[in-house]
Amino acid sequence: MKYAVIALALILFNCSTKETKEIEEEQNLLGKWRLIEQLVDPGDGSGTFNSVESERIVEFFSDGTVIANGSLCYMSREVGDNSFGVYEVTSDDRADTNFDGIITPENCEFGEFDVYFDLPLSGHLILWYPCIEGCGQKFVKI
Repeated sequence: MKYAVIALALILFNCSTKETKEIEEEQNLLGKWRLIEQLVDPGDGSGTFNSVESERIVEFFSDGTVIANGSLCYMSREVGDNSFGVYEVTSDDRADTNFDGIITPENCEFGEFDVYFDLPLSGHLILWYPCIEGCGQKFVKI
């Protein structure tokens, strides 16, 4: 009986810790983010993030929606018509690497896919787009 109580306490503690982490990550995510760097890897893992000039903004809302002043369907520095999607904060291993969440853009001309995001300790937001080589965009909160 004593071991069952300990096991139950550990399970409850781990669940509440995971939920608390996801709530904190979502609070950090909410708001507007401006594109500052972009990564395009030539396919050998040697790519690095480089500064870019862009007015691209991505904004996350507490209702689970996201909007960008350009396409969410592919990596671009261009701005234009707004695009929309939904996001989920999660600690999951469905991608090749760990990530903090998933954006599912709406109405992409090439079909449905997910954009993964990270919130590293640096305080930046990184969006990882589907591509053969590594490609991503780094944003700063504004």
